[in-house]
Amino acid sequence: MTARKFWTQLHWLLGITAGSILLLIGLTGATLAFRQEITELINPGVLRIEAPAYRPATPDTLLQGFAAVEPERRIATLTLYAEPGRTPRAILEPAPGERRGDVIYLNPVTGAPLADVKGAEFFEVAESLHRWLLLPREPGRVVTGVLAIALLVLALSGLYLRWPRDWKSISDWWRVDRKTRGRALLRRLHLVVGTACLVAYVPVTLTGIFWAFDGVRDPVSAWLGEPRPPRAPAKPIGGKMAEKASDKTAEKKTEKSSEGVPAVAIDTAWQAFERAAVPGGWSEVIVRVPTGAKAPILFTWLDTSPTHERARNRTTIKAQGGEIVKDERYNAKPAGGRALAAIYPLHMGTLLGLPGRIAMFLAALMLPAFTITGWWLYLGRKRLEREAAMKRLRKAAGAHIPVAPEVSAGD
Repeated sequence: MTARKFWTQLHWLLGITAGSILLLIGLTGATLAFRQEITELINPGVLRIEAPAYRPATPDTLLQGFAAVEPERRIATLTLYAEPGRTPRAILEPAPGERRGDVIYLNPVTGAPLADVKGAEFFEVAESLHRWLLLPREPGRVVTGVLAIALLVLALSGLYLRWPRDWKSISDWWRVDRKTRGRALLRRLHLVVGTACLVAYVPVTLTGIFWAFDGVRDPVSAWLGEPRPPRAPAKPIGGKMAEKASDKTAEKKTEKSSEGVPAVAIDTAWQAFERAAVPGGWSEVIVRVPTGAKAPILFTWLDTSPTHERARNRTTIKAQGGEIVKDERYNAKPAGGRALAAIYPLHMGTLLGLPGRIAMFLAALMLPAFTITGWWLYLGRKRLEREAAMKRLRKAAGAHIPVAPEVSAGD
């Protein structure tokens, strides 16, 4: 078997197997590309409101306002925006056995929770399908990592199979003859659009592989100067031990929630943060609400003109005195740290702004198209092979059948 025939067979095989699942990955990826805009559109007055002449409440006022309405629930993180009209976003403390709490939005003046966000559950399911195929988190990310490898092999093998023997003919890569019809036209479009999407699929698959496998992520992070902390091994607990541990956790959560919001003043640290953000200012800040009065408060924030949505600064401030414990700026990071922070924007296309997002959106939409056209071409090829085989059989059979002698009318 020649190298070209091997890659041809592998391309077909991956296209009709992994491609059938990559169809779902592409559809959900396209759905998530403009998640924020769609959510704002179907939830008027929740994520964004008309910006009248009001003074946004301080974090303490927001926490107290929420506690007055929901005394049994606690806010774990609070996200504030400098842009007028964007409402504060809060993530509640997760319930026992849950990884993450509910996401709600607050009235920017009173802190009272606003209406539930429509479409939130749909996007959560779409994200889970995109990242883990609705499987448990650990095995799911490995499966999607394998699919990312398959997509990378599909993209690169497709490039190899149409690599020009003569560089003068490279302009023919993008030419589609308008007179072409049927299977030939479909095959030509598959090749041309696939080559164009190659620019998007290579970074998407490489970043997907990075997230999927710790054997890739750990050494790459360490090489770029930000090693990941060691993961604590899960302790297996079975039978009655598991039930007791679950009961104790539930009791602690219940006791904590019944106490309401802890008496932690954030405004002193908030004022210190606003001073620390000068002169550039801030556009978005995530406040990790402490559970104790003496715990420092972490502010994770963006400048007014950030390079991308993950170009975050981290400032830790004492809650009582307002002294800055640690101040880590994104621009002061080494090149490796900035490269790691750019992985998510690279995957989403936001690293290049709106044009990048549109390009990734279109590339994601093309995955279902490649799957459908790939299957169509594959089935058509098999049909042509069967027809050719039947012609050969008929020809071979006809060569061995004796021709009957002509009989005259008199006979």
